[in-house]
Amino acid sequence: MVKAPHFANRTPGLASEPPDAVTEGLVTRVYLAILQHAHPTRELLVAQGIEGEAVDRVVRILAQRGLVDVHADGSWDPTPPDVALPAHAVNLERRAREARSAAHELSQVYYQARTDSARRLEGISVLNSLDDLHTATAEIVATATHSLRTARNISPRTRVLFDAPLSSHRDRSYSSEGIELSLRTTYDAKVLEWDKASEVLAARAEGGEKYRFTYDLPFSAVVVDDTAAVLDLSSYDESGHGSLLIRSRPLVLALGATLDAIWRLAIPTSRMSAQGVDKRDLHILSLLAGGASDATISRQTGVSQRTVERRVRALMDQLGAGTRFQAGVQAARRGLI
Repeated sequence: MVKAPHFANRTPGLASEPPDAVTEGLVTRVYLAILQHAHPTRELLVAQGIEGEAVDRVVRILAQRGLVDVHADGSWDPTPPDVALPAHAVNLERRAREARSAAHELSQVYYQARTDSARRLEGISVLNSLDDLHTATAEIVATATHSLRTARNISPRTRVLFDAPLSSHRDRSYSSEGIELSLRTTYDAKVLEWDKASEVLAARAEGGEKYRFTYDLPFSAVVVDDTAAVLDLSSYDESGHGSLLIRSRPLVLALGATLDAIWRLAIPTSRMSAQGVDKRDLHILSLLAGGASDATISRQTGVSQRTVERRVRALMDQLGAGTRFQAGVQAARRGLI
């Protein structure tokens, strides 16, 4: 054993000294030299052409990594590699996992610190989670005086909404002055594939919501009067990060106009009975117009898929439609749905 400049033993797995202090190549060279000698000494390593100061620095790094055992008197011995290297690898893997798990949260802090102040001045705040989305939506809805216009794609936030108890969907929305709010929503037709979607939509209709369906909505949004909006982008990042609370009037007006255009192009649906078409067929037409598949219609109506296929063909013939989409359009034009 050799006397070396005294330093306390370091906990294995701690990060090594900065890269400019000593290169990994030198660490490897010194470690191999230590292992190749039954009784390695500082003097022996210096004799092999390694500077004494470099030996001291490398030994500190090896001690940090658990590859060299430094004694209280400053002397050192190498730890057997079959014990030290697997332990060092475990520490590196643990640190890598910790770094990966922290990357997303630290990125949010980084970008938020550089953008939030400017964006708030422009009337835009970045939301970082589904909880933030819920809070921001509740905050602006509480300020509504006459209308709520919404669009809902198949985002995690929409999924949370559909999973709420049916009783909550039946609750009507009122302003702070007790005036019932106008509630209008365009849904992506894919929500019809979710379990109990028909029950949820029926409950929301009881709560005063008017709704239509369209295809491939790119985002969800809520526009309150013409004063505030929330843009839900959780379909792109399921954590909700990157969604926006908007109070900039030009942006709110633009988003509101976008929702109005989507509403006009969407397909209206209803379960009201019409002369010459029974209630079940009306329901099938309603789902058909929304873009639902036969399997989805079967699940929502409670009849077999074969029956649905037969009724869809019969309704297409009755309406003079060559495609399912044309059947939905014809049904809407005739006021059946």
